[in-house]
Amino acid sequence: MTTPRRFALSMTVAGLLVLGSVAAPAQEAPAGWTQAPAAKITEAADVDHTAWTSNRAPGGPFDRIEVHRYRVKSAPANAVLLYLPGTNMNGEVAVADEDHNLWIFLARRGVEVFALDYRTRFASSSTDAAALASMKGWSSDVFVDDIKAASALARAVSGKSRLFVAGFSRGVFLAYAYTCVEPTAVQGLIALDGLFKAHAPRNEYAPAADLAKLDASGGWATDVSGRLGWEGRQKLMNAVAANPEGPATDPKFKTLGEQLANLLQFAWGPGALANPLGGQSKPAVLAKLLAGYDRYYPAVQDLDGKRSADRDDDPATAIDDAWGEMKTPILYFGNPKMSGDWLLNGVYSAQKSGSPDVTLRVLNGYGHLDVLVGEEARREVFEPALAWIRDRAGRP
Repeated sequence: MTTPRRFALSMTVAGLLVLGSVAAPAQEAPAGWTQAPAAKITEAADVDHTAWTSNRAPGGPFDRIEVHRYRVKSAPANAVLLYLPGTNMNGEVAVADEDHNLWIFLARRGVEVFALDYRTRFASSSTDAAALASMKGWSSDVFVDDIKAASALARAVSGKSRLFVAGFSRGVFLAYAYTCVEPTAVQGLIALDGLFKAHAPRNEYAPAADLAKLDASGGWATDVSGRLGWEGRQKLMNAVAANPEGPATDPKFKTLGEQLANLLQFAWGPGALANPLGGQSKPAVLAKLLAGYDRYYPAVQDLDGKRSADRDDDPATAIDDAWGEMKTPILYFGNPKMSGDWLLNGVYSAQKSGSPDVTLRVLNGYGHLDVLVGEEARREVFEPALAWIRDRAGRP
C-alpha cells in the first residue's frame, strides 16, 4: 500500500455491477441459497423478478440477506449487475419507470441486474431494542463478506466470471471494499456519489471511545425515522407518492408535494439531499424512493468507516489493503451540493486508487438522491453508465 489518509464518513443511501468477460453456462444458485417469493413489477411487466435468500453467521433473527434479480427475457443479457444499495435502502423496486430507475433501464438493454438486501432489510420492522443489539457485530467487514456471497450467486446464476461493481453513497464505500478483497472477480467499478478515502489525511481517528458510548447507550441501530417517527414518515411519503397535489398538513404550504419538497431541500443544507426546488427532481418520485427505505442501519459502520477513511490502509481491516494499487477501471459520478469535502473525497478516492482508467463526471445542480431519481438522471447518469459498461465489456 501507500501512505495513510482519512475522511469523516457520513453516508446514507449504493451497487454492484457485474459484467462477465468470460461466460460460462448459467446454473442454479450455489448451496446455501433458497429461492424466495418475488413480487411482479406491475408498472414494468416485461421485467422478470426473481429472489434468493441466504442465512448468515452468527445466525441471529436478522442475520439473513436477499438478492433480487431483474432481467428482460426478450433482451439476452450481455452484462450482469449486482447493485449495492445505500444506507437504509434495499434491493426492492421502489420507482419502476426507466427514467428514474437504473435497474429497469439497464435490464431492458441487456444487463441482468442483481440487487442486494443487506441484513437491515430483515430488522426494518422490529421495535425490540434488545433484538437490534445484534447490529453491534454488523461491521463493514461483515457486510463485505455478505457481498462476496451475493457476488458468487450472481456470477453462478448468470454464468459470468467477472463483475462490474457499482455503489451509491455508502454503497460506494462497500463497492471499493469488495473490489479490494476480490479484485480478480471485478472488471469495473461505478461510484454513484460516494467515497472510500479522504483527501486530507490525519491518521488519528480511533473508535474506542465512540464504541464505548454506543455500548453504554445500547444504540447500535441508527433510525431513519427522524422527528416524524416511523409511522409519520411513512404516512407522509406514501401520501405524497399517491397525490402530491393533496392538501398539506403544515399550514405554511399549499400541497403535500410542496411540503415534502421543502423538507428535503433543506434537510442536509440547501439542495444537498435533493434539489426539487431547483427542478432536479419531483416530490412524488422522491417520496416513492423514500417510502421504500428500511428503518435501521448498524451504527458501528459509521465508526469503522470513518476509521478506514482516515487512512490509506487501515491496519484493523483488510478491506482497503489494495486501495492505492487498484487496477480496476472506475467511473465516478458526484454532486457538488453536499457539505464539506464530499465531492473532493469522492474524486480523491477514484483518482488515488491506483487505477489507470478513471472517468469523473460532476453533476452540477444535483442533490444526493437526484443522482438516482432526478429528472435528468437517465441522460446524465444511466446512459453514460451503460455506454461505459459496454465499452469495457470485452476487455480482458
